[in-house]
Amino acid sequence: MTSKEKKELKNQIRMVAFDVDGTILPFSQLSFNPNIQKMFKDLEKNNIYSIISTAREFITIGNLLDQIPEANYFIGANGMFVYDLQAKEIIYEKPIKLQDLELLYKEIWGHSDLESLTVTDLDWCYHSPGINKNTWFLTPHHAKMKEINFSEIDSKHIHIITLGSYNEETTTRLEEFVKHAIRKYNLPLEINSKWHRGLFVTPKGVTKFTALSWLANYLGLDASKNLIAFGDSSNDYEMIKYSAYGVAVGCEDKYICQIAKDIADDVKQDGTYTKLKDLQII
Repeated sequence: MTSKEKKELKNQIRMVAFDVDGTILPFSQLSFNPNIQKMFKDLEKNNIYSIISTAREFITIGNLLDQIPEANYFIGANGMFVYDLQAKEIIYEKPIKLQDLELLYKEIWGHSDLESLTVTDLDWCYHSPGINKNTWFLTPHHAKMKEINFSEIDSKHIHIITLGSYNEETTTRLEEFVKHAIRKYNLPLEINSKWHRGLFVTPKGVTKFTALSWLANYLGLDASKNLIAFGDSSNDYEMIKYSAYGVAVGCEDKYICQIAKDIADDVKQDGTYTKLKDLQII
């Protein structure tokens, strides 16, 4: 990119969105690196909105947001809500209906390819019986986890359904079974994205980019003109493809790299920080 192009991009960008795991936080790491924390400070100094855009929700985000107090917005559950971090309030939300969650659970629980199910509200992560909670991702959140009980779930704030499986082959079979269950009951849900050991289920039409687009409009901006988005996996696809400047972090997912306008260094090398420096955004 030429100096002139960098200057034009800098004048255009007013929002920067980041996925978390594999993008600004190495997998299994519990705290942000110093350069990542500095990145949010630098964005604030330059009057650019910074947005966390992740599959994590109010439970599994843990204390990560406390480490970056300069961040402006938290888009969680792959786009199901937007939380204003400064005002400390939800300003946009597309929750799952309790009856839809119950129908899906009853239809798929016990399937041989389903290892686990979790779903969250504002206060708890509810899980299927017998789940392995001793993983790098869930271990920090044991105090906020309980076995699923539909009568206890806050029906106004049901967020992302996460279905765990055993490997890529079982995940593919589970995906087809879940799609069949959704069609069978005509549920307003869909598989939002997947990885090699599981699926995310959200209301239809929910993606990180739909939430980012809403937020941009809310701020008087346009995500297709004023947003840089950083991500590394399938749930980042739309925001990388449709934002003004989509950046793949590392190249673990070749599909994401193919649609990105740029590629940043690996998360362990603080790729988002060095790319924003290179682009002269910070």
